[in-house]
This record gives sequence, structure tokens and C-alpha cells, in this order.
Amino acid sequence: MEKRLARFTAFFTCAFSLFVCVAVWFLPALEQRIEAFSASIRADQRAREERYALLEKMSGLEIMDYNTQQVQEQAQKAEKAEQEVDKEGGEPKPQEDVIVITHQMQLELPKGADASNVEVVENLISRRIDIQIPGADENYIYDYMVLGESSDMQSLDYSSEGSSGTVALTMDKMVEADYSFDEDYLYLDFLSPRELHDRIVVVDAGHGGGAPGAVSGTYYEKNITLAIVQQVKALFDEENDASIGVYYTRLDDSNPSLSDRVGLANELEADLFLSVHINSLKGNTGVEGVEVMYNELAPDTEFDTQDFAQICLDEEVAALGAKKRRLINGNKIYIIRNSAAPAALVEVGFMNNPNELARLTDPGYQHKAAKGLYHALLKSLARLDQLQKGK
Repeated sequence: MEKRLARFTAFFTCAFSLFVCVAVWFLPALEQRIEAFSASIRADQRAREERYALLEKMSGLEIMDYNTQQVQEQAQKAEKAEQEVDKEGGEPKPQEDVIVITHQMQLELPKGADASNVEVVENLISRRIDIQIPGADENYIYDYMVLGESSDMQSLDYSSEGSSGTVALTMDKMVEADYSFDEDYLYLDFLSPRELHDRIVVVDAGHGGGAPGAVSGTYYEKNITLAIVQQVKALFDEENDASIGVYYTRLDDSNPSLSDRVGLANELEADLFLSVHINSLKGNTGVEGVEVMYNELAPDTEFDTQDFAQICLDEEVAALGAKKRRLINGNKIYIIRNSAAPAALVEVGFMNNPNELARLTDPGYQHKAAKGLYHALLKSLARLDQLQKGK
């Protein structure tokens, strides 16, 4: 037992002595490594603080332009280094990862943000595109690469709330965002609707917000028109015909101005402008049926506002089985008078008639109204295509 203990003690003493010798030998190198590591951390911290100090003085667009310039300069240096190596015939030196800008805009994504949870919300009337990024904190715009071409943008603003942030773009003109993802970036290109679609239609749900339109008890015109237009959208979405671009002045309880409503159609160079309303006539509860307004003073062409209005009247009456009333002169109506495209304002029925009101507020009847308008638009577009082919 004593011999075993002596052998163990001798072994432990030798091992400890060896450890001390090795530690003494390597300690200076270890200290140097620790110091180098600490210096690297301090340098990174200083660089980050200097970057913050610089970027905090910039607007969002200036930050994007600055980042883009830095990335482009880095790419140029890397290319120049490769060219020099090729000339000398030597082995290329390892280069830091070079970011390549391949789209009009690209946003570096935080960990966990991807195509499944990043939202791109577009509003053509306000020319605004909101990019909602989960995991983006208040310093996102300073810490991550926001890159792109700012010439088509009026502003870039960033805000954060809770566990997500929003990059808000205001564009110079009405564009759609065509976007894609990889594991590191969201890529965006901004295209005019005419680059994306052969035909363009604008559909307007009358009234909205603080402008309820006609009122009957607890029923508001603005809600009925919105319900019908939302079902028109569902029909176009289901068909998913990329050749037809369908845009809406509102899909919620908002109230765009009259100039914004018709302005959307005009700036998009729409082929057709359809506005959906519900009628009301005081003192006559027996009146019912569909009427359509058009611009009687518009130039007479092969397919004009009156032709479009007549198709809307015919298709809506057929879909609803409603009474067919008439076309009505509508030049006095702002959105009709100022529309460059053939415009039709469809009065689907009369809210002051209790029987018709019951139908107008029924989802099944609203769906029929939407189908009538949907078919009217398709039939009108087909007519335009026939005329174009005949030229």
C-alpha cells in the first residue's frame, strides 16, 4: 500500500511539474493571444461606434447610398487584386466575402427572418411600400446592409416596435415590388404596372371612412360597396391571370380623396375604371334596380365610356336578376369627368327600398353583384383586345 502511494505521489509530482513547465513556456504566447483577441474586440467596438456616429447623422436614403458605395468600392478592390495576381501569375490571396448587388434594392435579414414571415405591403395611391421584418431591432438600419439605388425613391424611413421593424419606402411614382429571398437577403426590383400586365383595371369601392354614403338604419353604403369589391378581388385572385393587373382604390374602411381615386386610374394608364355605389332616392321606397353612370361628354370612340357602361348594366342585371333601369349622364361626377379611361359608375340597387336593401346586405347577393361586375370587366377587356387586333 505504501509503495502504491509512493508511486502515485511520484507520478502526480512529475505530471504537475511538467504542466508547470509547459504553462511557463507557453504563458507569454497565451497572454499575447488573449491581448490580441481583446484588442480585436475593442477595435470592432470602436469601428461600430464610429459607424453609428456617422450613420446617425444621415437619412435613410443616405445610409443606403453610403452602404452601397462601400460595397461597390470593396468589390472594385477585390477585382483589382485578382487582376494583379493574374498578371503576376501567383497564387490568389484569400479575399473577404464580397457582397454583390444584383437588384435595385436588397436588405440583409436578421436570423430567423425569411420568406415565411417577412411582409411586403404596397399602397399604390400613397406610393408607399412597407417591409416588415421580424427580429429587426432599433439598430437594424445601422447594423445590417441596406443596399440599393435611391433614384426612384423619395424617402426611406425605419421604425421598430416590439420584436420587429419596418422599412418604409416612398417612391417617386407608382410601382410594384417584385421580390425574392435567399437565406441572407430580401431582393427587390421596382416595376411599373405596364411592365407587368397587358391590361390594367382600377376598381373603386365608393365612399369609406368618415364618408358613409347612403344610410338606411344601421346599414351604410360604404360597407356594401366594400363587400362587393372584395368579392370582385376574390374572383380575379382566383383566376390569377397575370396579363390583367387589377388595382383597388380601397380594400378597407378608408376614404381616399376623389382625386386619389381617379388619379390612381390615370397614373396607371388604366384601360377601364369601375366605381361601385349603392343608390338611394328619398320619398320613393318602391324604386329598385340597376343604373350606370357614364361620361356623356367624352369623345366618341370605338370603345368608350358609354360602351363600357352598357356592358356593366347588361351584365349586372343578368347576374342579379334585377330590374334594368338605364344609363345616366355622369359628367357632373368628378371621378367620371376626370377619368382618362372609359369609366362606369354602377349603382347596384336602392337602399331606400326595404326589399332591395335586404338583398343588397345579403352576402350571396353581393357575390352575384361581384360576378356581374367581374364578367363586365372581362367582356370589356375582350372587346378592347379585339379592336386592338383589328388595327
